[in-house]
Amino acid sequence: MADRNAPASFTFEDWRVEFNELAVDVGDIAGLPTTIDSNPVTDIVEAIAELNTAIGTTGIGLAADSGSPETLVISDTLTINGTANEIETAVSATDTITIGLPNDVTITNDLNVGGNLDVTGNITLGGNITMGDANTDTVTIAADLTSHIIPDATATYDLGASGKEWRNLYFSDNLIDENGVSLSMPAASGVISTQGFGIAIAVALG
Repeated sequence: MADRNAPASFTFEDWRVEFNELAVDVGDIAGLPTTIDSNPVTDIVEAIAELNTAIGTTGIGLAADSGSPETLVISDTLTINGTANEIETAVSATDTITIGLPNDVTITNDLNVGGNLDVTGNITLGGNITMGDANTDTVTIAADLTSHIIPDATATYDLGASGKEWRNLYFSDNLIDENGVSLSMPAASGVISTQGFGIAIAVALG
């Protein structure tokens, strides 16, 4: 709203022009609400006073997933606290609150993903791991293994099944059963031998 000055030298016409400009600044009082915060208003001054009172005392209700609801009034400061490695908050120079995830995120409870999960980088998983919930699910391993494959219990789990056999087995050194009986492979070709007896067959391994 511009400053409106009315010096003593104003003529009637000057007053008329100034009053009309003031009316434009203020606006049509017919557009005022009849009440603000249940209190009646009849002019601009009352409307401003009631609005200021309503903002200063009634305020804005705040509620969250936890904690008790609070009321934020005009003299209060709204503070949004983030959690280290979970949520970051920042106030920019343009009066904007930014809420987002940091580069490193820590989730202390469950994480449910309804779609695809694409991870770039290394993955370390602790605890029990279940891959797939039906035999129609598949697991594709494109990487090389850099560790042993050891079952949780001995003489309990199979490698392959009837109708779902592995094709070829590539290995070096020996096959050893739970009794210590070993099957030794020749270095190039020749006889496959076991402890205690031999099987004379021609094996081409080269």
